[in-house]
Formats: sequence, C-alpha cells, structure tokens
Amino acid sequence: MSVHRVIEAPNAPAPVGSYSQAKQIGRLLQVSGQIPIDPQTGHILQGSVTEQVSQVLAQIDAILAHGGAGWSDVLISRVYLSTDQDFDEFDAAYGRHVPEPYPARVTVGAELAPGVLVEIEVLAVLPDTA
Repeated sequence: MSVHRVIEAPNAPAPVGSYSQAKQIGRLLQVSGQIPIDPQTGHILQGSVTEQVSQVLAQIDAILAHGGAGWSDVLISRVYLSTDQDFDEFDAAYGRHVPEPYPARVTVGAELAPGVLVEIEVLAVLPDTA
C-alpha cells in the first residue's frame, strides 16, 4: 500500500483555495504552484522578477524540506512567467538558487494573478527508505 499524505509546511504560505501546499503519493511529492507571498504581510510580494523568484524558491525549499525532500530529489519544475521578456532575469535568479544538476524544467508564459511575475511548481521523487 502506498503512502498518501498532504504536506502543510508551517513556514510557507497556507493555501488560499481548494488545494494543498503539496501532496505525496508513494515516493512522488507534488508541490503546488507557488507565487511570491510576503511572509510578513500575507500579500503578494511587490518586487522584481529576481525578488519574486527568490521568495517562491524559499517557499518551495520549506515545503520540500517538510516533505522530506530537497532539490536533489526534484525531477521537474514547471515555471509560469507573466511575460517572456522576464526569462533571462528569471533564469539567472533560478540558477543561483537551484543547485546543479538542475532538474528538468518547463518554462511558459501565462496570465498570472495581478502583481505576480512568476509561479513555480515542482515534482520530487522522495528517497527510497526501504
């Protein structure tokens, strides 16, 4: 029987809709799309793409850690940018935070919530504990 659990990291933003921060089934851990939420105010972080990427990746770090994973366990990240013009700035910030070898990645332009420049979700494969 495979493990089914919901991840609720206390040091990442609580969901504001009908979704979980992350869900584990078996060794797969899917982290929901994270947008840059200022932990002090609970509002969208107003800032550059670099600042928003840093905040989103810090949230993902917290959720992965709470679920027993890290970036070395991430198989793929899916990135949504409000404009393709931000790709180079996004990629530089992402590359400074995410360690090599990098996970596979999809990056697309998308209409995001007002003020949100980036949203990122990841799929991790948890280490085999057997």
